[in-house]
Amino acid sequence: MNGKAYKSYSYRLRATGITPVGGLRYVLQTFGGDRHTVMTYEATTTINDSLDMAGADPSGIYISANWNRLPYLTEDCKQIFSGTTISKPSFIDERLIPGN
Repeated sequence: MNGKAYKSYSYRLRATGITPVGGLRYVLQTFGGDRHTVMTYEATTTINDSLDMAGADPSGIYISANWNRLPYLTEDCKQIFSGTTISKPSFIDERLIPGN
């Protein structure tokens, strides 16, 4: 039993601290960005295993997962969950970050 899943992306600009360039002027030195895939699940009977998490296994693909058990069961008495997973970041050019 799996309901709808929605894919979106989260972005983070990689940058060093601000650098003074004279007077009261500063420059933020950037060097690319990170893009995370964010999956939101309305309803599912399967959730990720601990070994899917990068903190438990270096080959894991997720850095975060949050699941809530819903107060429903499937016809064959399986529990139903809703939740969100966030993948490891992939490095992208900072010009690919929306709004940049």
